[in-house]
Amino acid sequence: MFISFANLDDARTYDVTVVGAGPVGIAFALACEGRGLSTLVLESGGLSSDAFAQSLGAGHVADRVRHASSDVAMRRGLGGTSSWWGGRLVPFDEVDFAADDGALRYGWPLSFDEIARWHSDAASFFGIESAHFAKPRWPWTRLDGACFTKLERWAPAIDMGIKYRDRLARSEKITVALGATATTVRFDAAGGALVSVTVRAQERAKELFPRRLVLACGGLETTRLLLAAQKSRPDLFGGAEGALGRYYMGHVSGKVADIVLREPERAKDLDFFLYRGAYARRRFTLPRDALLRERLRNISFWADNPPFHAADHRNGALSMVWLALVVKPIGRLLVSEGVRISHVGAPPRRTLEHLRNVALSPVRSGRDILDIIRTRYFSRPRRPGFLLTSGSGRYSLHFHAEQSADRQSRVVLSDRLDGVGLPYLDIDLRLDERDAVSVLRAHDALDAALRKAGLARLERYDASESDAVERIMRHSVDGFHQIGLTRMGDDPRDSVVDRDCRVHGVDNLHIASSSVFPTSGQANPTFLAVALAFRLADRLANARQRVAAPALTG
Repeated sequence: MFISFANLDDARTYDVTVVGAGPVGIAFALACEGRGLSTLVLESGGLSSDAFAQSLGAGHVADRVRHASSDVAMRRGLGGTSSWWGGRLVPFDEVDFAADDGALRYGWPLSFDEIARWHSDAASFFGIESAHFAKPRWPWTRLDGACFTKLERWAPAIDMGIKYRDRLARSEKITVALGATATTVRFDAAGGALVSVTVRAQERAKELFPRRLVLACGGLETTRLLLAAQKSRPDLFGGAEGALGRYYMGHVSGKVADIVLREPERAKDLDFFLYRGAYARRRFTLPRDALLRERLRNISFWADNPPFHAADHRNGALSMVWLALVVKPIGRLLVSEGVRISHVGAPPRRTLEHLRNVALSPVRSGRDILDIIRTRYFSRPRRPGFLLTSGSGRYSLHFHAEQSADRQSRVVLSDRLDGVGLPYLDIDLRLDERDAVSVLRAHDALDAALRKAGLARLERYDASESDAVERIMRHSVDGFHQIGLTRMGDDPRDSVVDRDCRVHGVDNLHIASSSVFPTSGQANPTFLAVALAFRLADRLANARQRVAAPALTG
């Protein structure tokens, strides 16, 4: 059921209290319900847009241009940022859990198999029929040294707040308190147990005393709460030199090459298709052995339209889309603000050239736009994107690559305070040039595999490696995928949570967020974060049963 801040009472009557009602927080609460645990969910926002709640995270400042503004990367309210995302679902790969090799990746304390057993629960939560993420297709099975089998799948309904609102309202085990912003977490004298969490609603405040607290309020906001606690208790979370707030990662993403198909009609293999009741798309990837042998970061590729803002694509339909997106009120109705900004591009605007593209092919442009509108906005399930066919078989190749962990890539508390007195963050998201070099080498490996199979070739935009590296460094922007800030590990000296997402040394504090990932992989983080939330709920339910067992037998 839903309650207001005024009706928020004693958290001790609930088995678990969770901060945040985004997709991870909702999934965790539902998983607890299924295991008989009562859950109190504290959500800073409301059922719809709340200007005050949104302002509480809008003041974070990144000192490098590669981090998206927090007002487009984060949203408070039921469903969190799932009301903005595209709904892409991708599991992590087995190579992402490889042991620490001292150079490429820190390594997970969990194995791939320990995570994969929760894929079915995560898939069901998002409304896809099964956790099946591979589908071979001839003639791409001829590839040697690359793969075109793995799928990204897309949630039929993207806003988890809307999808689960009625179920949460009817639940007898889940109570969602709206307009309740967590501002302070307090610990006992030894620091071994969380005692209370303070929540505020503008001018009012309440101190709650949860049995167990789970922070599921996103990577940056979860880290901010813990950094604020560490400010008054410097010994917590490994101290000032510990891992908290460090190793900030997202993904390295962009375009540095075209893919040119030998048989242009094969473009349909690169496009979205309906699969088991939801849309899917194949990605090019590199096999585990090749990644480890060549010491490459994990990466995936997919065919894409040329950048909308680049008017020299001479495509009237793409120019029509750009003309709609560049008008902010219209663009925000069509896509999330972060996506709109990326498609609009940086000034100067080439409006006249885009208008000329439309004028040169008005009939075809109009036909393509009508098809895009029909499949993207009036079909169920909604088509997540579009690929306009090219008679030449040439398409942009989008890459999405792992970002390596850097201890100096971090966030710290600033002197600026939000509307409830919590310090904003200063963000320093760093990108290692070696990650960009790895991206280029991965392109070379894919190109070699495609040419050997006689299926396609890649053509890089920049002739020199230094120019290509500079392009990657300049265009890679993240802040949407907030990874690594409270990372998981066995050693409290270089991690924040253990393999069960429990904060080291604190028995009743857990984190459910992509911020616990020690590696970023090539995959979007939401699917794995939800799988870990189901795993955490199972761990907490089993722990309660073990505690209750002696009393029952006695």
